[in-house]
Amino acid sequence: MGTLPERSNEVVPIRVAPAPDLRLSDVERERAVAVFNDAVADGRLTWPEHAERVELVWTLRTRDQLAPYLADLGVMGTGVISVEPQRVVAKASKIIRKAERGRRVEAKSWFGAVYVDLTDAAPGEELQVEATSFCGKVVLTVGKDATVVDEGEAVLGKRKILAPGSGSVDGPLIRITGRSTLGHLKVYGSGQRWW
Repeated sequence: MGTLPERSNEVVPIRVAPAPDLRLSDVERERAVAVFNDAVADGRLTWPEHAERVELVWTLRTRDQLAPYLADLGVMGTGVISVEPQRVVAKASKIIRKAERGRRVEAKSWFGAVYVDLTDAAPGEELQVEATSFCGKVVLTVGKDATVVDEGEAVLGKRKILAPGSGSVDGPLIRITGRSTLGHLKVYGSGQRWW
């Protein structure tokens, strides 16, 4: 029988490289074209602007290159074409995160707490948040000009919007879904203390 190698107690640092600018897929390009189609139908783009952007989207290589062409349509980054939500899950623990722009947020807490900062939502942007808790809590912080709409439900729990929100037409729209079971959801405005 062979012998096992000795274990080393040497600490090796882990280096994390910055995320590369991801290349666009054809599916993402088609979704961007769908956004442009909706924008021209709504009157937010003229037909010449629509034609220019549709032609351009097939020449772009990365998501960052596409982002400016979606931003003035209320889509920050490539949020409308991103299929993966930002997932924040706390199980018997506490997690604090800042929302990633252009991504739907799934905040879930089981016997724990999830705190998500949504204050960077851009004016005119609609942000979808699924806030679900079981014997725990989800706390969201929104900007002072945000409009918050809670479409979720509570079962032996609570859901409160404590943000003073101006309900500004120009501000971001935060649309919340999910269920609070024996737990709660609280939404605070920036500058309000949640601890």
